[in-house]
Formats: sequence, structure tokens, C-alpha cells
Amino acid sequence: MINDSFRDWACSLSGCDGGNPNASTWLCGIEWGGGSYGEGIYYEKDLPEEISRGRVDPTDVTYDWAQSITYTYGRSFAKLYAAMNDENVSEYRALALSKWDGSEVFKLNLYPIAFDSTSEQLWHEYGLDRLTGFSEKHLFQTWCFVNRFPVFSKLRAEKKPRLIIGTGVSYLRDFFLCFGGNQASSDRIHVGEITPKSSTNTSNKRRYYWVDLDQHTTLVVIPFFSGTYGLNSDYLLHEMGRSLRRIRDGEEFVE
Repeated sequence: MINDSFRDWACSLSGCDGGNPNASTWLCGIEWGGGSYGEGIYYEKDLPEEISRGRVDPTDVTYDWAQSITYTYGRSFAKLYAAMNDENVSEYRALALSKWDGSEVFKLNLYPIAFDSTSEQLWHEYGLDRLTGFSEKHLFQTWCFVNRFPVFSKLRAEKKPRLIIGTGVSYLRDFFLCFGGNQASSDRIHVGEITPKSSTNTSNKRRYYWVDLDQHTTLVVIPFFSGTYGLNSDYLLHEMGRSLRRIRDGEEFVE
């Protein structure tokens, strides 16, 4: 049984990390990490309280670079963002702490509930079937397709970011539905590849995808920052950042 407070909470900017919705660059993950912090306090206390308060409308319109780079994901994004703007990835810390003011980006997640991994079994382990009313995680995700994603698609159409970066190519469909909705004008998704430095193994190539959602916004879905096949080196983050810059500026097209 889905109650009104859960619906209001899930169909808002719950699960997002803040920043400026008017920024030209949006970064979107799958779901916020670190769900097991505080020995389960998040699932036992914090999450139920969040849901009970309903709709989330963040008032802080600056992305906290200083806090972000204390985490692996945030450091990788800072390096990627540096390369996107023709800066040296090795200078990411100085850039994050002194040059960028937090108005440049908006950080959100497809799904609002935090987990340590995308494993389905955590849904029952943390009692989320009882808390949310969905017996399985994929049912919750399907509900988000229909109810949460249109909220993000509407926000994208309203704010008109130049570039949305989704992390996780296995979630390409989710990103496209979330931000494209039923109004995405392009029926063509472009494909690009990056080869790791000094690699002769073609299976090691990192593949990414992009599509023009309308005349204002391009969605690019890139590999995760971590993992065997992720953007797990400064070289790959630099090359991916360069590709993002070319896509943003309308220079890169791969047949």
C-alpha cells in the first residue's frame, strides 16, 4: 500500500546531493551510496523520517565540492569535470576548493533510497518491503519509471541543462526514460569508445552513449567510475572528460 507521504517524497528531489538546478551540467547516479552508515540508523530511523516528511525541495543551490571530494565518487567526478573544462585532472582538489563555487553543477540520482550496492537482496535485508509497500525492489523501480521519472523529465525541460551525465551504462534505459520521457525528439543514440592507455585488448574498451533529448539538452551515459570496466584511472577520466567536452560543444559524432 503506497501512502501519500511516500508518493510525495519519491516524486520530488529525494535522494539527490544538491547543487544548482539551473546549472548547465547535471550529474546523475543510480542511487545514493552509503546506506548502511551508523549501523543501520539510515533504514531504522533516518529514511522513515524522511519519507514521513514528504516532498523534498532543497534550498541550497550550491554543490558541496569540498564534501564531495572526500569520497571516491566525488573525486572521480571532480577529475572528470576538470577534463571537461580543459583543466588538468591532477589539479582537481585545488579546482574544487578554490576555483569552482558549486553553482556549476547539479547532482541527483535516479532512485531515492540509498544502498551500498545495487544488489536486489538488500531490499528485504533492510526491511524496505515493509517500509515502502513494494515486495521487491524491481517493483519499486518500475513504480519510479511511471511516477518519479516524469518529475525529472519535466524539470529537465524546464531548466534546460546543456549536458546531463549519467553514470552506469547498464542503466542506459533508465537514464533515457528518466530525462527523455515521452517527449525526447531523437530516435538515434550515438556510441563512443575509449581505450585504456597501452591496452591491446579490445574488450577493455570503455563504451559510452549519448543522445540529444531536444535542441537544448544532450544526455551522455558513461561507465561507472569504479570497477574493472569503469573509468578507474586518471587517463580514462581525462579522455572521457575530453569526449564530454566535444559532445557538449557539438563536435563529436561517431557512426
